Amino acid sequence: MNKQPYILFLLSSARVLQLRDGTRIPTGFWAEELVVPWNLLKNSGWTLSIGTPEGNIPIVDPDSLDMANLNNDQQKADKLAEQLSRIPELEHPVSVQSLHAEQLDLMQGLFIPGGNGPLMDLAKSADVARLLQHCRDHRKVLATLCHGSAALLATAHDHSAPPFSGNLVTCFSAAEEAATALAGRWPYTLEEHLRNAGFLVSVGKSWQSHVVDDAQILSGQNPASAVALTQAFIQRLFFQTNKENRQ
Repeated sequence: MNKQPYILFLLSSARVLQLRDGTRIPTGFWAEELVVPWNLLKNSGWTLSIGTPEGNIPIVDPDSLDMANLNNDQQKADKLAEQLSRIPELEHPVSVQSLHAEQLDLMQGLFIPGGNGPLMDLAKSADVARLLQHCRDHRKVLATLCHGSAALLATAHDHSAPPFSGNLVTCFSAAEEAATALAGRWPYTLEEHLRNAGFLVSVGKSWQSHVVDDAQILSGQNPASAVALTQAFIQRLFFQTNKENRQ
C-alpha cells in the first residue's frame, strides 16, 4: 500500500474485444499511452501505481506494438516493449474495487490510458464510477487518453449519470475509428456514446495532438496527444499541490 502521495494509472485488464459482428480479437492497453506518461511523471518525481477494476493483471494490446501502427518503426516498437518490461507495477496492480479511504486520500491524481480494452471493462464498471466520483468530490486531478475516455461512461449500480457527465472531453474520434482496420466493426463509437451520455465532445484533426482542458478533466484524443496531455496533467498536479500547501 502507498504511504505517500501517488498517481494512479487505471488500466483495462480486458483481454478480448468483441466486435459488432461477434468476432473476438485480442485487446489490452495501448503501449505508448502508458509508457509516455509513465516516464514523464516518474521523471517529475511522482510515486506511481497501477490499478485495474478487480486487480487482474493488465496486458498490452498486441496491435500497439505492431509496426503497422507505429509508422513501420521497428526501433520504436522494440523500445516500447523494452520500456514496458521496466514497469514492475504491471505485475502487481491494485484492485480499484478494494481501495479504501486512506489509499484514496493519498491519491493525488488519476491517469487513464487507452487501448481498446477500456471499451470492454472500464466503461461498465461501477467500481470505476466510484473512483471517478471520489475524484470529482475531492477535486483530484484526472486525465483520460484516447479510448481511456470510455471510463467516463461508467455508472454506479443505480445507473445514475456518469460522475463527470456534462463536462467537455475528447477521445479517439469517430473519424479516426473509421480510418482503422476495425472500421464498421467497433463494438460502439466512443465519441457517439460520450455525447449520448451527456458529455460535450471536442475532436481535432485525425492523428494530430488534441488536448481538452475542462475543470477537473484533462483529456487527449489519441496517442499523438500523450506528451501534451501529460505535461498539462503535471502542471495541474503541481498547481493543486501548491494550493493545498498554502491552505
